Amino acid sequence: MRIARMGAGFVLAVIVTTVLGAIAHTQFVLAELTGLGIEIPVSDRLSTTVQDIAGMGPMFGMIIAIAFLIAMSAAALVYRLAGTQRYLVYGVAGAVALGVALVAMRIVLDITPIAGARTMMGFIVQMIAGAVGGLTFARVTR
Repeated sequence: MRIARMGAGFVLAVIVTTVLGAIAHTQFVLAELTGLGIEIPVSDRLSTTVQDIAGMGPMFGMIIAIAFLIAMSAAALVYRLAGTQRYLVYGVAGAVALGVALVAMRIVLDITPIAGARTMMGFIVQMIAGAVGGLTFARVTR
């Protein structure tokens, strides 16, 4: 039962992070376009967001899954040693996982493929999505 809960928690955390990260990416890109004077109706914002979740979800989700596999394993060790602050440990692990994944993609690809993370605020919001994923994992696996 514990292994099933761990697996379900991991999958749910990756999905939550992927969806939140994709939403943030889309909204940051659309905000930049709006800043250039392009009007974007709410219906276009919504349809673009759904298309981005579907389009970037599989690859972004795979990257997040790899980052979370490492981060949640490390967080489990930290929590086991510390024995306290479960939500803090897993939340920070999720945030760091996203931050490291974005920086690694920047180094390897020489670009930031998640356009919504090219600004400091966009990068921070991506890390917040990772933190929410880490908190999701902590909650489900509790």
